[in-house]
Amino acid sequence: MSTRATESDGAEASTERRVRLRARLAEYRTVAAVVLVVLLALGGWVSYGAYANPGEETIRDREPVWTATGGFSHGATVADPSPVHDAGTELENESLYYTAVTPTLDGEFVGGYEASAAENVRVRLRVDVVYRSVDPEDGTVYWSERERLAATTAENVAPSETVAAQFSLTVPDIESKIAEIERELEASPGETEIALEFEREIDGTIAGERRTAVDSYRVPIVAESGTYRLEDGNSYEETQTESEIETVPASAGPGRSVGGPLLAVVGLGGLAGLAAVSHRVPDPTAAEREWLAYRDDREQFGDAIATAPLPDEALEGPRADLESLSALAEFGIDVGAAIVFDPERELYVVREGGLVYVFEPPALPSGVDESDEQDSASETAESASETETGAVTIDDPAAESVSEAAAVAASEDDGEVEPEDTDAATTTADPDDGDESVEWPLS
Repeated sequence: MSTRATESDGAEASTERRVRLRARLAEYRTVAAVVLVVLLALGGWVSYGAYANPGEETIRDREPVWTATGGFSHGATVADPSPVHDAGTELENESLYYTAVTPTLDGEFVGGYEASAAENVRVRLRVDVVYRSVDPEDGTVYWSERERLAATTAENVAPSETVAAQFSLTVPDIESKIAEIERELEASPGETEIALEFEREIDGTIAGERRTAVDSYRVPIVAESGTYRLEDGNSYEETQTESEIETVPASAGPGRSVGGPLLAVVGLGGLAGLAAVSHRVPDPTAAEREWLAYRDDREQFGDAIATAPLPDEALEGPRADLESLSALAEFGIDVGAAIVFDPERELYVVREGGLVYVFEPPALPSGVDESDEQDSASETAESASETETGAVTIDDPAAESVSEAAAVAASEDDGEVEPEDTDAATTTADPDDGDESVEWPLS
């Protein structure tokens, strides 16, 4: 009996898996179809935008039109002879000047422009020296002075022509002015700075349009310990550009050129696969859905159900049939009565208040349990084997009563009733299903 129960449970589990898969397919088929259609439509739209109608995009390029040019050079003439230089020696673009030997700095700031065509161009150059006291941390300026060293203006300057502004600066004089200011203020907040400031202004018709460009530069002069040096890190060329707007076909990136067709293929292939599966796999029938509901209830209330064969007396009395196992189990739990499953009768029973509450589970869906056909084939083989041995096994209560009647009739003919007669029908118990059976001799 345990072997048949195990085979039956395995068959039910296999059947349940197949039916549940079909139920899930039927439940989510519409949702899956909608998703796949959306993917197909989205892929088609993206692909159309990437290949058939990419649209246009505006490209803004900055093209060089003309360039303002310039430069700065400096030098000094040795005023007094020294072990290093003779008097009158001219030094150019030195990294360090000695204040006592070369107190006066000579400089030249030049400006111009480069262009393909120009007319009526004016170039104005200015050179100032600025000395001030400033907070090195936050840049607060406590005081500041400015002196003009040079200024020049040139008209009708041609492209590649340069204009020069020459100047001279006596560094000790600037240091004396700084000391005088601090003496008058009776304070020296922050740090003092000396710097050259250049300004270049170019105005005129360049490359067919009226243009103006003003650029400023600053060259610090560091004076300390009887020396001074210029920290010039400027680039005096400024390229003037103008925007050129161009409309070109928009370029589709890999997200559109590859992603669009891929989405379309996934959507179309998924719809085809879903249609094929739906054609081959039918929806669960009403009986199969009812059987799945029963299996769900059995899984939910399995711990509260006891399995045992019931005597006939347990089913005597008024009977009420319930529509589901969950209703019967909830009723049994509410009233505190035992919920018993009789495997022989395949009934779920609850007795309460003189009534017998019964639920009969739906049969295993037909056409999906191969074990039934296998059991039938093995039973047919067993019957054939028993026929050859000269005995017939009858698993039916009616046949049992007929057997008993035949035995009584045979006893009366002999004049006595034998308790055991080898020629009479023998009642045996079938170990597989627990029912009584009758064996009839073949004579």
